[in-house]
Amino acid sequence: MASLDKLRKGLHGLIDTVDDESALAICKQILEREQKREQDFWDQLNDEEKASIERGLADVEAGRVHSHNEVMNSIKEKYN
Repeated sequence: MASLDKLRKGLHGLIDTVDDESALAICKQILEREQKREQDFWDQLNDEEKASIERGLADVEAGRVHSHNEVMNSIKEKYN
């Protein structure tokens, strides 16, 4: 952990000396992207999205599913 703290302090020092706005914007984008990647996607969903996923999983567990071929055949019958 000590090396991580040293790296962070070094980055802070470098950032404090940079006057190029575009370089700082790029650094910010990289760090924000990394921060989002580390978050669990479930925590980023709203309650409605979570509930919808839970309903879908319940349907799968209860056997209320259709294969891709069944769905495609149904669509072809309906629209052809």
